[in-house]
Amino acid sequence: MMLGGFAMAQREQHERVKKMDRWAGKLLGHKAVVMAILVVIAMASGLAMANFGGGAGGVSFERTDGSGTLVEPGSGDASSGKTSEGSSPKASAAAGVYVDVDGAVMSPGVYRLKDGARVAQAIDAAGGLAPEADVTGLNRASKVTDGQKIHVPTVGEQQVSIAEAGVDGGASASSGVGGATGLVNINTASSAELQTLSGIGPSMAQSIIDERTKNGAFASVDDLMRVSGIGEKKLAKIKDCICV
Repeated sequence: MMLGGFAMAQREQHERVKKMDRWAGKLLGHKAVVMAILVVIAMASGLAMANFGGGAGGVSFERTDGSGTLVEPGSGDASSGKTSEGSSPKASAAAGVYVDVDGAVMSPGVYRLKDGARVAQAIDAAGGLAPEADVTGLNRASKVTDGQKIHVPTVGEQQVSIAEAGVDGGASASSGVGGATGLVNINTASSAELQTLSGIGPSMAQSIIDERTKNGAFASVDDLMRVSGIGEKKLAKIKDCICV
């Protein structure tokens, strides 16, 4: 009886082992199927992301150009001619003053400067001073006016006085002596040019330059009496020799 019971127990244990083996085999088979499904899902997801990113509705990125201006995707170069809000190219082009710079400069010509620019900036715009330039009588700190002619004389350049040239004489080589009349333009004349006028010395010439620099150009010949030291009598002596 005991041997028979033992044999039966062994058979039952053997059956349990076989069942466990079969269960383990089935489990391994299911894991392989699950892994295969996961691989297929991953591949499908990768293809979908690639199509989404490369299509017309893909993700876009903003960039900035070298100046820091934001450039929208597909908007082209930021320097395409657009002006800032509230301004226009026509308004920008109209701003500023035009001056004619000649004489001892590297590139004589007509230049556009910002409002409030100085003679020194006009000279810089014309390429700077030539080696033979003489700026002794030139006030480079004075403000320029629209339409002004700035002449930079050369070393040894003759300054023709009004007394020598006469009212109808030839034009001086300096910017303050205008056209064929030989009149001294009190708004543009240098110190040396102003001193060609009767009764105007270095100190008075500088006072004239300081007055027009500080308070703006003279509106008329009579406006010269704004300068301390110039009254009706002194003005009468030079009135026929000056202009604005």
